[in-house]
Formats: sequence, structure tokens, C-alpha cells
Amino acid sequence: MNLHPWKRISSRDILRDRWIQLRADRCEVAPGHIVEPYYVMEYPEWVHVVAFDREEQVLLVRQYRHPVGEFSWEFPGGAADDGETLLATAERELREETGAVGDSWEHLGGYHSNPARHTNRVHGFATRNVQLTQATKFDETEAIESRFFSVAEVIAMTRSGEFTNVMHISLFYRALDARGWLSVSVGTKSNNQ
Repeated sequence: MNLHPWKRISSRDILRDRWIQLRADRCEVAPGHIVEPYYVMEYPEWVHVVAFDREEQVLLVRQYRHPVGEFSWEFPGGAADDGETLLATAERELREETGAVGDSWEHLGGYHSNPARHTNRVHGFATRNVQLTQATKFDETEAIESRFFSVAEVIAMTRSGEFTNVMHISLFYRALDARGWLSVSVGTKSNNQ
């Protein structure tokens, strides 16, 4: 089987406002085979921050998430403003949502949140020696609380369903790996087993 990239023949905007940019593409997915409409959501780059304090605790935020009708523990984060570097976005979002600042910033990579429908990447950052130093500054739609948890508590929260955002869970384990705290033994399975 030969794999080929899709060819976008045309595109039209469905909705464009401050919250969502949705377009409908007409695509040729194989010679002579057209898919229409194929919906694509355009988002700016996002960042999420795994913030460790001096005791190696992790700072999480809790806020209401309307689409699922639940409160959610998550990492601080948000969308990059026009012209803003990703690191500046990470620093700003941590400061605005928690009042915290950190040092030793590390970019953990940029990953697609949903490459089947979304155009953006989610960038993970880790920072250390986080301290709460200033007042929070929420957007008009935000009401956020923050709290430090031990690494073991965050792991337990993923198991219990209190920490459920899959992008944040994967970033959490990526941050632990960057710190050298994950040990995985990968081997080959014997044919005799």
C-alpha cells in the first residue's frame, strides 16, 4: 500500500471568533477520492507548565470545565499571545494562574493534541524552585484555585480520576522522565515464553 499526503483542493471558513476557528476543507485523499467536508480546528500554540517547588512538589490548578461539567485538576497553561515566545507564555500563564515564578525552565517538547482535527501543538515546560510571590491575574472566564501536591499524590490522582486531562497526564510523565525519575526496562520477549 502506498501512502500519500492528502491534497487540499479548497477550504472555507465555518466560524472564526476569539474562541474557535473552524474550517471545512475539500480534500483528495487518494487519486479520484474526495472527502468533503473535512473539518479542521485552528488553534494557536498552547503551553502547559509542570512546576516543582523546592520540596519537589507539583503545583496544580483546579477550575471548572464547562464541556464536561466538572472541576478539573490540571497544570497551569494557556495559549500564546501574538508575538509571544513559548517560554514567555509559560512564565506568564504560571504567574497569572497561580502567582508563582520559577527558575531553571526546560522545554519538554511540542506535541500535537489531536492531529486528526487540530492544527496546533501543545508545548510542555518544566520549572523548578517555584515560589508563590504575587497575586493571580485571571481572565474574565477564569476562577482558579491552586495547590501543591507530591509526585505520589499526582500519580494517585491519575488513578482515581481526579487528574484526567490526557495531555497533562502525558506531560507529567514526560517531566518525570526529564528529571530522571522514571525507570523503564525494555526488553525483547523470548519466543519460548
